[in-house]
Amino acid sequence: MKILIIINNDYESFDHSNLEVFGFIEQLSNTSDITILAFGGPKEIISRLPGNNIFYNDLKNNEHNYNDIAETINLFIKEENPDFLLFQKDDYGNFIAPMLAFRNKFPYIPDVKKVVSQTDEEIKLIRPIHGESAEAVYNVRKKSTVVIKIRKNSFEEIDLKRPIRSINNISLSKSTKTNYNIVETNKMTPEGLQLGEADIVVSGGRGMGSKENFDKITNLAGLFKGAVGASKAAVESGWIPPGNLVGLTGKSISPHLYLTFGISGASQHLAGCLNSQNIISVNIDESAPIFKYAKFGVIADCNDFLEELIEELKKIK
Repeated sequence: MKILIIINNDYESFDHSNLEVFGFIEQLSNTSDITILAFGGPKEIISRLPGNNIFYNDLKNNEHNYNDIAETINLFIKEENPDFLLFQKDDYGNFIAPMLAFRNKFPYIPDVKKVVSQTDEEIKLIRPIHGESAEAVYNVRKKSTVVIKIRKNSFEEIDLKRPIRSINNISLSKSTKTNYNIVETNKMTPEGLQLGEADIVVSGGRGMGSKENFDKITNLAGLFKGAVGASKAAVESGWIPPGNLVGLTGKSISPHLYLTFGISGASQHLAGCLNSQNIISVNIDESAPIFKYAKFGVIADCNDFLEELIEELKKIK
């Protein structure tokens, strides 16, 4: 079985959720011919990944043109003819995986969280649907390359305590299949503790009312030494950058504690946070859907409650 894995790192640090892809492979087979195509990230860590061949582009000297990355991957697909093309769920995977599946007429299954079974002819996979309210089993015929995007926090990360191996450096191939050009790319370096790394996440939504009020979310997260999250409404209001979005179109998180303030609990938001071990929600609306999933719920004005909570925590500190 031939597998082509796409590893992406937007920044110089390594995104350890990429290691879950190998946990997925272990559920498929123990005898796989693995090729790794890595874009960005520290070379020393990339060289420790398990695979028959590792190809690497650091992205430092190139515009982050998704079409060029997709064209580079496409050339590898034609050369390798893999049974599976695997992506982690990230910004690159969300954009490039469906693009390549469409262009090549490959079957595409996103957000896979479990392998049910596999034969030489087909594979059965599970992914959540309807905003995490149900799960669907997909039966995919293996007549061509199957494109799969792995759902974060669904598979075990492999151990990186492996010897350093040789890496093949590659250049990006220029795409000729686009009617637009990317003129400029501005890379934003994230600050502070990131959502995927935090044991505690504090999120705010539309109910916070303003940018000034949303700053209380940041203050509380700091007191808890946690990360700041947000609903789509808060992001669209400009109170917090898009990188802090929790939900179907943002980050999927699984912290030990998830605190929400002024978030009603739309299905899109719940899709990103239901893996949290404990959810505590504060909302003035007692019929807010998020209370159905919260371990503890507080019916109160979120701004008033936040101010009192911050003052009490400062006394303890």
